[in-house]
Amino acid sequence: MLNVALIGLGWWGQTHIRALHEKSDKVRIDTVVDLNSDLSEKTAREIGARTAPSFEAVLADDAIEAVILVTPHSQHTEQIVAGAGAGKHIFTEKPFALSKAEAERAVAAAEAANIQLGLGHNQRYGAPQTVIKQMIDAGELGEVMHMEGNTSHDTLSGPHAWRHDPEQAPGGGLWHMGSHYLDLFQHYAGPITEVYAQALERIIPRDTASALLTFECGASAYIGNVMVTHDNRMGNVLGSKGWAKMTSPTSVEVAMRGGEAKTIDLDMIDPVRANMEGFADAISGTALYKFTNEQMIHDVAALDAMAVSIKSGKREFVA
Repeated sequence: MLNVALIGLGWWGQTHIRALHEKSDKVRIDTVVDLNSDLSEKTAREIGARTAPSFEAVLADDAIEAVILVTPHSQHTEQIVAGAGAGKHIFTEKPFALSKAEAERAVAAAEAANIQLGLGHNQRYGAPQTVIKQMIDAGELGEVMHMEGNTSHDTLSGPHAWRHDPEQAPGGGLWHMGSHYLDLFQHYAGPITEVYAQALERIIPRDTASALLTFECGASAYIGNVMVTHDNRMGNVLGSKGWAKMTSPTSVEVAMRGGEAKTIDLDMIDPVRANMEGFADAISGTALYKFTNEQMIHDVAALDAMAVSIKSGKREFVA
């Protein structure tokens, strides 16, 4: 059982608690930390955890083996470096960092300390996404031609001040939600070479954002997000032999050239718990983690290029 401290008890910190508390036999939330000490105390009582006054106090606690960072994007690099210095394994929510240089610094610190890094791009673990990845790897869809992804909702349109800060998210929801597809499509098709991105303001800052991606293999993709609409999710992969669509968390629709579309029903997987347990397995040495450190850096490099594209209005290369 991996003993972890959870840093940040907002919307997504609570999601980690729901995914792990009394549901995982591999990860235990031992300690919780939040700037709101009343929330920390309340949460600790509810789940039978301890509280700590700060992130630094967690790093000094020998009982804690790993840390989950659910903190503002701009804090990730310094917290990863500090955690590595203390010998703690670090799982951070996405984006991994706010620049490629920062991502490289975080990875260098982790590798020097021989700690495991984890990343909250949980879509790699979803049931439909897993099936589609298996189909791609087996060649069932043929050559990947184009991919489309959009996760839109209004959950972050309220009083989430830091999430609307252009320093934290230059492309608004593309950094918060759209980046899931940036990572998932890298998982499907390999490195991204070029991007064209835009972020518009209709109601709140950068509430509508989208990007076109080009991949080293020759495939293309679209990713998008609207921060002020009802929940909507779409994920499609179009190949030379057929296409696959994520129609729900437990189903995939597939159609091959010359055939009829069919729906594959799947067992439900909690991708947040699956990702955390994959992180725990990597630490214990029982399985390889689904992410490499190089892929974590590449995700950030693609976001870097998107930020440049939003400002330039042009297609930009990914470093």
